[in-house]
Amino acid sequence: TERLDWAHVLLINRDAGSRTEIMIDEIPEVIDITASLGTAVSIDMTVPDLYLRDDGVGINSIMMQQMQWLDSAWWPATIFLTDVPGSINLTTEPDTNFDITKSLAFQGIPILDYRASGDGMSLYIEAFGRAINTKGDIILLAEGMTDSLQIKPAEGFGLNIRSGGEGVETIYIRSSNIPTTPPVTMEEMEALGEDLKSATIHIHEVGRISSTLPGYPVIELSEVQGGRIIISARATAEVAGQEFDLRGVLLDAQTTSGIPTATTIGINGLASDLSILNMIPGFEGDTQHIMVVEPVSSGIMTLIATFLGGS
Repeated sequence: TERLDWAHVLLINRDAGSRTEIMIDEIPEVIDITASLGTAVSIDMTVPDLYLRDDGVGINSIMMQQMQWLDSAWWPATIFLTDVPGSINLTTEPDTNFDITKSLAFQGIPILDYRASGDGMSLYIEAFGRAINTKGDIILLAEGMTDSLQIKPAEGFGLNIRSGGEGVETIYIRSSNIPTTPPVTMEEMEALGEDLKSATIHIHEVGRISSTLPGYPVIELSEVQGGRIIISARATAEVAGQEFDLRGVLLDAQTTSGIPTATTIGINGLASDLSILNMIPGFEGDTQHIMVVEPVSSGIMTLIATFLGGS
């Protein structure tokens, strides 16, 4: 019947080799919360309107961590929520739909579905692959969220990002240590969006012969609505005992509502502001990027990075 400054819960299951820790800051008089951690993360929370703060916040912050004991070490999956609205439903779990004959770039990336009664919450998720029984390690950061945010696979093994309202203020996704087609290892892939309402990313492989002989990569970034998006990746390959630091020189052609708006060049990624056409009053449209790797320059940059070093 009274507000609590904080609560701390620690559960250890020695038989299962797991350790669960929950910390909640500023707990209202009445709260209904259900949470689960593991391969999937699920949080359902409701605070009656009578017990909300003046700014509509139900709980100041929540920290949840699940740790798994494997190979003589603890492997954590951690989630932080701040400025939590009065009602939220959040679920995230790895995508289990795999096909080695298709692009592996986004296969296994966590699916996120978030809905809330208000805006302003921030979210941080970090999970080692062994903690959630999947390949690769994941970091997801979202600040200034609206009342809904979805990150899920797109048809054709791409990635969909969708936000309600005026878009999420900042969203950052990083996947690392991702196994791909031998002998290539995706060391790290990052995506950053600012004021982003939507984006869909596909990586097509033209002329693919088999799962071990990938085709020529063509990157398609479509349905982009928002202020800014940045994408980068870093990969290595080991051939005859020599590790090569792979570099891709990308040619990026941008269109908005079918109108060509920009052409840029990037190495291992791109940074793009929303098309200038969308700054014209009364003009709205989706931005699309088609990116291809220029092979000669990419080969030269790979050799320079491998034998002379560089970042």
